[in-house]
Amino acid sequence: MSRDNDSSATAPQPNRARRRTKGATFQHRLEYVGVRIVGGILRALPVEWTSAAMGWTMGHFMPLTAKHKRALEHLALALPELSEAERRGIARRMWNNLGRVSGEAFQIDRLVDDFSRVELPADFPALQAAAEKGVIAASAHLGNWEITGVLPRRFGLPFAAVYQELHNPYVERYLKAMREPAYPAGLFAKGPDLGHRMVRLAREGVCVGMAADFRELRGVPVTFFGQEAYGTPLPAMLARLSGRPLYVGAILRTKGVRFRFVMQEVPVPVTEDRDADIRQATQGMHDAFETYIRMAPDQWMWSHRKWARRATPATPEQRDTATPATTPDPN
Repeated sequence: MSRDNDSSATAPQPNRARRRTKGATFQHRLEYVGVRIVGGILRALPVEWTSAAMGWTMGHFMPLTAKHKRALEHLALALPELSEAERRGIARRMWNNLGRVSGEAFQIDRLVDDFSRVELPADFPALQAAAEKGVIAASAHLGNWEITGVLPRRFGLPFAAVYQELHNPYVERYLKAMREPAYPAGLFAKGPDLGHRMVRLAREGVCVGMAADFRELRGVPVTFFGQEAYGTPLPAMLARLSGRPLYVGAILRTKGVRFRFVMQEVPVPVTEDRDADIRQATQGMHDAFETYIRMAPDQWMWSHRKWARRATPATPEQRDTATPATTPDPN
């Protein structure tokens, strides 16, 4: 990976949106119109109504899809000690939570300004003190991971996030505009120069956050719920190269649109074997994810293909956007 030539990690990319829109199709435009109509309705309602309506919709219709069957297979793999009835209940409630997250996403800019909705842990001041100098924060697709921006916003801390761009350029631009207020230091799509940019931001004192529980095409092997899986090394790599601490957290739903924040620091070793350090920290990150998922198993995305038996070779297109497995030190 070549060195980023921009003098600032937050330098704009003026031609990126133009390139993506140029390849748009009629289907993209049609999808965008549908999303704008639905979004307009959901933004006009109180957030509690929006959340409940989308939770009810997905909770009733998603169990009829093939993804529900996949979720049940993963639950049986990860939680064999539970009865079949218990696992079915978890899967149904999972769709309700994901529906709520989808509805709340259309009001994310408003939610991150409502500090009363998230209960903080007693040891949060330790994270706040560390965050003032910059931290790497990793979360799982658990509870409502979209509103993590409420915490740094509450305390006036610079916060940047890493995300995966949507294929539809119009929908991408629309939803990103709503999410950007939660990330005052920037919202960065995965790409070949991502590692350099994020290391530089962390060293400048910015909190860098990302959801990091999905399977990574070029990830490192980890043990997750007693099974082999593959995870992204990006959070551990950024912490290792920037010298900033790695925190793993989750915002668990308590009731309706109310949440509780949990977090812990994951040690990142610094030895002569940098790759081994990153693998160890990545395993520690997944251990923390598992702890939090067990607290609220019906709030994690069990339909995701986390437990592939081997890493899947990346296609040329995926290699252009996937998280780098290793990155040279920007210095």
